[in-house]
Amino acid sequence: SQEREDAIMDYMKYGKLNQKDYPEIVEEFEKNFAGYQKRKYALTTNSGTSSLYAAFFAVGLDPGDEVLAPTLTFHATATPILQNSAIPVLVDCEADTGNIVPVGIEKRITNKTKAVVITHLWGHPCEMGEILEIIREHSLLLIEDCSHAHGSTYKGDKVGTFGDIACFSLANTKILAAGEAGVLVTDRKELFERALLISDLGGRRLMHELTIDELKIYNETGFGHKHRIHPHAAVLANVELQNLHKYIKLRYDKLDYLSEGLKNIPGIKPPITRKHVTRGAYFGYRPFYNKKELNNLKITDFIKIMNAEGMEVRQSGNKPLHQLPLFDNLKNEKVDFRNSEKFYNSSLSLPTFTFEDKRLIDEYISAFKKVCTFLSENVLDIDNQDTISDK
Repeated sequence: SQEREDAIMDYMKYGKLNQKDYPEIVEEFEKNFAGYQKRKYALTTNSGTSSLYAAFFAVGLDPGDEVLAPTLTFHATATPILQNSAIPVLVDCEADTGNIVPVGIEKRITNKTKAVVITHLWGHPCEMGEILEIIREHSLLLIEDCSHAHGSTYKGDKVGTFGDIACFSLANTKILAAGEAGVLVTDRKELFERALLISDLGGRRLMHELTIDELKIYNETGFGHKHRIHPHAAVLANVELQNLHKYIKLRYDKLDYLSEGLKNIPGIKPPITRKHVTRGAYFGYRPFYNKKELNNLKITDFIKIMNAEGMEVRQSGNKPLHQLPLFDNLKNEKVDFRNSEKFYNSSLSLPTFTFEDKRLIDEYISAFKKVCTFLSENVLDIDNQDTISDK
């Protein structure tokens, strides 16, 4: 947009450092984002993954500590646990939202459990009331991965306001897009300073902002990491933060329209949104596929047919973490992850259409109706479903 272009050009001409020797625009965005989230501190990083790494370091994980994490999430929710020498212990998801099951959290707590990380998957908030009860009862730390959920609310409160630390991705696929960046928020000064120490290479920012004696001794060097946000990304994020409410409204308008159009089509069920939450950024639109209503056609073949119709349809997201080699044999061998496996194997991924004309959405609805109606009414006379899309 012209607004973004003007902001970048203005920074290129007039951008300068603040009195702490880092870009003024970084400080400005951090203050604005902290204000938006109603948290005391915000720290920008070069990616959402780096913000999660800083969060896990900040809560003080020791080797062998366990952190409970959802198995149905992007792997970067949990890989920083490994990088901090702790152990991710995976938990199954709710069948309808894909979010971590609160009772599953409680079942997996041991005397080694230090923290819980949750993902508000596809923008739908987790059941924070139940989760917070468990966190308080067992004196655990809570980290929110809000990378899908900018602006989402649970009973009127924004996600990212419940945990000890909350992390957001600002990658280009997110509704608050800065090219590539991340940001964490917290109300606890010691957590902010520890996160800053692990994210910055040292220098005047650390000298000005570290106040805790045991941390100040490292202010010249940090711990060797340099995860700072690029100032251009901070410029873009600052502009887009002002537009976030508008983008969320556009996305709701388009995806509610899509859900209405799909709701009576056989074999397809729009994603649910519980009454006490809002989806905010609504990252990704994930309807469910029911092959039993469509002559048991495999989801992969259904996707091929939709692609042949010119539709951008894929299988949903990433495999559950327990199915990935990196997380194999991490105390997850005998755990039942049936909900996560079913959710992954039966959900589709569609565009979010935020800035598109509704006529394009109508074409998608028409294609789904055409294909699904045919599949539901006709027995497929074919021996090998691997060639169904060709037929």
